Amino acid sequence: MMKTPMLAYRLPYGKFLRREWETLEFMREAGINLVCISPMNTVNSVGDPYSDYPLIWKWDEVYDFGVLDRQIEEVLAHHPAARFLVTVDLNTPLWLARRLSLDSFYRLTDCILHPQWKPLTEAYLIAFLDHCERKWGDRIEGCIIACGRTLEWIECRNFEPSVRKNIAFRSWCRERNLPQYPVPLIDGAEKRLHESVYDPAKEAEFPAWLRFLNELTADLVISFITTARKHIRTSAKIGIFYAHIRNIGIGGQLDCERVLDTAPPDFVIGAACNRPADIGCNSGYIGVTEMLRRRNIGFMFECDRITSEANLKMSEFVTLSGGIWEGWKTEADDIAGLKRELGMALVNRLSFWFFNIWGGMYRSAGTRALIRRAAEVWKKYTQLSTGSAAQILLVIDPESNYFLHSWKEIDRYTSLENRISAAGLPADTATVSDLETMELSQYKVVIFQNLAVMNSRKEALLKNKICKNCRTVILLNTPGIVWNGVYAEANLERLTVRKQEEWTLVHARNTDLLTEERIRELAKAAGVFFCSEDAAFHCSRELLVVHSKSGGEQRVNLPFRAKRVVEIFDDRIVAAETDSFTDRFSTPGTNIYYLEH
Repeated sequence: MMKTPMLAYRLPYGKFLRREWETLEFMREAGINLVCISPMNTVNSVGDPYSDYPLIWKWDEVYDFGVLDRQIEEVLAHHPAARFLVTVDLNTPLWLARRLSLDSFYRLTDCILHPQWKPLTEAYLIAFLDHCERKWGDRIEGCIIACGRTLEWIECRNFEPSVRKNIAFRSWCRERNLPQYPVPLIDGAEKRLHESVYDPAKEAEFPAWLRFLNELTADLVISFITTARKHIRTSAKIGIFYAHIRNIGIGGQLDCERVLDTAPPDFVIGAACNRPADIGCNSGYIGVTEMLRRRNIGFMFECDRITSEANLKMSEFVTLSGGIWEGWKTEADDIAGLKRELGMALVNRLSFWFFNIWGGMYRSAGTRALIRRAAEVWKKYTQLSTGSAAQILLVIDPESNYFLHSWKEIDRYTSLENRISAAGLPADTATVSDLETMELSQYKVVIFQNLAVMNSRKEALLKNKICKNCRTVILLNTPGIVWNGVYAEANLERLTVRKQEEWTLVHARNTDLLTEERIRELAKAAGVFFCSEDAAFHCSRELLVVHSKSGGEQRVNLPFRAKRVVEIFDDRIVAAETDSFTDRFSTPGTNIYYLEH
């Protein structure tokens, strides 16, 4: 992960921005000087612009960067010490979407193939970055290259055929010496040959089509990052909302490892809202930790948790509710929840920003007191953690995910992760290719989310590195059902019926059977560390985050014996020369401990 994690504040969207200058002034007083701004072209789903400023991109190579300057100047009027992370929104402005009959927010892959879209968009990117360098120079800490739905390089319609995609797909097949597959229709309505996985012989057009679409997006990301590198100074960072392959599935990011190897950004950004916010859970984020760590790419944890004070009234007619908008209920929840999120970032050496989405998120006195202290704690402890000491590892296999045709299975994987969080257990994440080089001795449970596609290389990896050392290996869905390109139910036995002497195999064809209770049972049987029977936690050798819903006096076990234990927010010595102690928690409450060895 990034050697020096960043702490930032992200301004609200649209018309809510100017209503929150006082919150920006508070962040200045708290010592949070890095500010993320969003001069965007995109209109949200209720018809409001994401930016309350006029469009910068007026016409073909016609730009008004005075609009960007005004936004930066207005921020500086309230926060003179501010440095900036600037979002470069490459989505089609309305005039261009109308002219091309294409909107990159919904049809990114069609835009990629349009002969006018990429040259015009790249010209805007270059002009934007050149202006930032010329006008604002060292004020710009970094730029976030953004496009597609919710700025995350995904789209709603990428599975659908179109004239341009159909032609390009034929060329793509020809270049790879593949048959001229028919263009498949992926709409979920047609009955497939098998329960959840495409047949590689009889349904080969489907994984080929998905691979083609994901490669299209990856090629674009590589191109834009490469261009951006040429137009910003060496010290400026490039960020991107990308590599979210754990729960976006086949939506456009599966070729992310090639992007990270070919044109690595300095950091990727991932939201919190894709993981449960419930008080008492362990929270989490959608990045793949090892995939980024081994490439020295940072992760910006977007804290977009909905506090009890948050504004959800988008307009006279629309108030957001349910799902990711189901926020915390009380100020006490806000404090415990935000402290949990911040502690998780400290343990895992993540960057962190407070995102004031539609305003109102950070207005209460208690929340502000927490943030003020958080800024102080960040400066002192952000570089002390040597990284997660989690003993559970979740493994993602992008190759296998190309063969998934059931969104239900993707949802099940996400639900399983949520149940691990609900069980209070931390988990690291990796791809199958990460396993070849990473050190695995700390992991007592390894869970393969989808290992449907197998070959001799993966088999050797399992045999020689995973299935040993008294480890519990959990295989989900239909592992190995496609072996060396052949689909057969009998292939399942090669992985699920295996000699077990110094390891334990669990095969869960239906992931719903892995309940929260069952997960805890399996973890305990494998010897996984629990800091408490009644609390969630994250830990490294140096830091321990304990999050309790019930509060009160609780017994806390340590993953390592400590010379001294200090609660870092209270700056309070809790215990010395111990591997366990008793402490009090608010109801709910989160304590973060520094473990001195």
